[in-house]
Amino acid sequence: MAFEPSRYQDPRTWKMTPAMIRARRPFFKKNLLGLGILVSVTGGIYVYTHRFLNRDNDFADVPIPPIDPKELEQLKKEYEQHKRDVAARDE
Repeated sequence: MAFEPSRYQDPRTWKMTPAMIRARRPFFKKNLLGLGILVSVTGGIYVYTHRFLNRDNDFADVPIPPIDPKELEQLKKEYEQHKRDVAARDE
């Protein structure tokens, strides 16, 4: 049989027997401590990376030149044409 219950499991419910619970009890606190350390390190790396990548001062010193209204209108037309081309291609 593929799933034969061990002697540390109840054959009907597959739950741990009291003997198995007693055997695992000394390791419970150490396992929780290890879990806490792993979660803390992973969370710390995530927070550090998120803060590092989301800094807003990358282009703060680059001046943005003013744009001519005619040039702006031309850019809008090109953008709308591009959107129509992409929509037609996707259909």
